[in-house]
Amino acid sequence: MEKSKVQTRRNQSQAERTEAQRAESLSVRELLRLGLVLAEKCALEDARRAFREAFERARHAGDVSLTAEGIARLLRMASESRDWAEINVWERELKALMASFPSQIPSTVWYCQAVLSGQKEQWRQAQTHLLQYLRALDHEPESAPLLGKREATARAWVMLANTFAQRGHLRRAERLLNWVRKEFEPDSLPSINGLVYLQQGWLNLRRRDAQGASGWIDKAHAAFLAGHNWYNHLFVLYAYACLARIQSDYPKAQWYLELLERATEAPGFDFFREQIQRERSRLQQDAVDLHVDGRKLQVRTRESHGISLGKQYVLLHILEALSEAHQQSADYERGLSKSELIERVWGERYRPLAHDNKLYYNINRLRRLIEPDMKQPRYLLNWKEGYRLAPGLRVQVVGANNPLKKKMDRRKGGELS
Repeated sequence: MEKSKVQTRRNQSQAERTEAQRAESLSVRELLRLGLVLAEKCALEDARRAFREAFERARHAGDVSLTAEGIARLLRMASESRDWAEINVWERELKALMASFPSQIPSTVWYCQAVLSGQKEQWRQAQTHLLQYLRALDHEPESAPLLGKREATARAWVMLANTFAQRGHLRRAERLLNWVRKEFEPDSLPSINGLVYLQQGWLNLRRRDAQGASGWIDKAHAAFLAGHNWYNHLFVLYAYACLARIQSDYPKAQWYLELLERATEAPGFDFFREQIQRERSRLQQDAVDLHVDGRKLQVRTRESHGISLGKQYVLLHILEALSEAHQQSADYERGLSKSELIERVWGERYRPLAHDNKLYYNINRLRRLIEPDMKQPRYLLNWKEGYRLAPGLRVQVVGANNPLKKKMDRRKGGELS
């Protein structure tokens, strides 16, 4: 009789522990879901704290699966902030857990590793992780993924299409996206549909099809707004900036990048800030053929960056004068005669015997600096009785010296010899 009572108490105690563990697991899952929602709202630091608390609770409770999921989410957040020290810590911890408990690792681990590989631009590895993720999803119950199994599966297929596109397999990516759209669009999942539309837009951007890209990006914009997914909407702003660039609407592209920069000022958006800087570099390359910076005494061409003029102010003034004439003509073909150059740069009346050799010498110095091939100039051309910038050349001049300062400099006489 006494043994029976002891056994009953043991069973009750075990049932209470099991119930407590189940309640703790539910609490951890709710924290993980909260982290996902916060990340969608662009509250990345709050999301990180939720994932951290979920990880610590799961580890304390001895729940291997949820511990691994917490680590995977924290690894994903570390990749967003480009914190490589933290990434290395979580990668080591996750690998140790996977080695010790291979059968208890959730599918999410593969998904987060795929995202990290993609951010490192290791697209083949990202593809491998996504295929592992899809296989793991097949063996999990319907309720296992935090987002729901069908939504998680659709997201994986869209990401897989992205890896195909990044590796140059555009037709393969498009076939997969068409299948995903037919399979999942009727489910009316705004985030998934938005990802499909956005990826279709990127494919069109890669083909320089601005009209096709615009339609898909607009659809992604509407889908993410409907789902209140502000994080994914950042990718829409980035896509609009790229679209404006290939349409040669450079002010609009710059406006979108500035808007995106303001939206990612908070900590944790380092990955986005890297992408913004990359796109700014592309924009500078596409928008300007010749960039003259009077503040830094530097010139940038399509072939070379940061060509220093040193203290050769006369070369700067020649470029400024030719750029002004170039930009004031409707067809961008206007140049300056030798007499005009001598007057604008040296402030003197042109006298061939006194000025021709000086002018030829400085034009050759300038060509040696900016021309890829002196025998076939691309930037600084002969023109009638003088010189001009190449017709159609896109020129940007910043920090140009004003005429009054030039006159004062010339009176000092030191640098314009």
